Amino acid sequence: MSSDKAVAQEQSRGPNNFTMAIAVKLTGVDPYRIRKYEEGGLLTPERTEGHQRLFSEKDIEIIKQAAKLEDEGINVEGIKAILAIRRGERK
Repeated sequence: MSSDKAVAQEQSRGPNNFTMAIAVKLTGVDPYRIRKYEEGGLLTPERTEGHQRLFSEKDIEIIKQAAKLEDEGINVEGIKAILAIRRGERK
């Protein structure tokens, strides 16, 4: 199956429909970084019964934003604060 078909198939499954492999394709962010964001509390993907992560569209956007901020030299705690400010949860 081509990667475009795989992405389309994953997108049709529902709100929490992206596996780690598809999340990597959609964001361009390596799995170890995505796991670091999860461990740091930036996102909490749902899990299948087999414990496979399922990312929502919101999770995908958080991953993209976090990666940009991390590339600018900001650590996970700083990223959490910046994202909270952007959501209006902090001043």
